[in-house]
Amino acid sequence: MVGLKSAKIIGMPGVRKALATALFKDGNLSLARSAKLADMPLANFIAHVSRLGIPVIDQTADEVEDDLDTLDQWLNQA
Repeated sequence: MVGLKSAKIIGMPGVRKALATALFKDGNLSLARSAKLADMPLANFIAHVSRLGIPVIDQTADEVEDDLDTLDQWLNQA
């Protein structure tokens, strides 16, 4: 980032968005931090990466099933 700032590249159109997308895709930056780097609202960044085919949630089928079971238990307690 330091080199990008000093070369004024980071301010060029599309650079922040492209960098944020690449860092998120590679798992080097969280979704929220990537959206902030891209200077986009979180919902817009989610839509952006989704359009590119980049998964927003990275879970196995078993993890999703566990989450749904936990949600069912929580809802049944209410």
